[in-house]
Amino acid sequence: MRHISTTHSTPGVTVSTTKLAAAVDKAFDDPAAPRRFRQPVIKVRPKVTYKDLLRKYNTVITVDRDNFRLRLFKHLKVSKTYGIAVGMAGLETPAGLYAIQDKQVNPAWHVPNSAWAGSLAGQVIPGGAPNNPLKARWLGIAGGVGIHGTAEDWSIGTRASHGCIRMHVSDVIDLYPRVPLGTPVLIH
Repeated sequence: MRHISTTHSTPGVTVSTTKLAAAVDKAFDDPAAPRRFRQPVIKVRPKVTYKDLLRKYNTVITVDRDNFRLRLFKHLKVSKTYGIAVGMAGLETPAGLYAIQDKQVNPAWHVPNSAWAGSLAGQVIPGGAPNNPLKARWLGIAGGVGIHGTAEDWSIGTRASHGCIRMHVSDVIDLYPRVPLGTPVLIH
């Protein structure tokens, strides 16, 4: 998603369902009654306003897997765009709507018990260790998937990760303070 389209709220209209039902019943009960009738409308205020959206979605991240772009939206406008790497075939970055659930500086890596992890499976690699692929920052999304820095700069712009969203270290350091916990993350 390259932009978020917004429209300002406008008042709507409704009708009294009980009065409408009564008018329809009356029309069916009396064969001589006119089959057309007017029902007054009632103006209603919108349940969600533009200001509500700005409050709720002050910060939003979108992840464009096909174009290897992470976009940071502030106040419903693109604030910054970053190049990323996403999950490889068979270990795709999951599509959907998520939220930032956890943030860490120099995170430890809890190696999954997966065949791809090899001899490291099940271990915890300390933050800052040379064999820790989670460089500098971690923004956890869901189920072990997150946004993090990588030492493998060559991988940016490719499908190279095991499901996570990789960024250049300088980019993830730049992104980290801009994103509060709970920020919506739309991956498509």
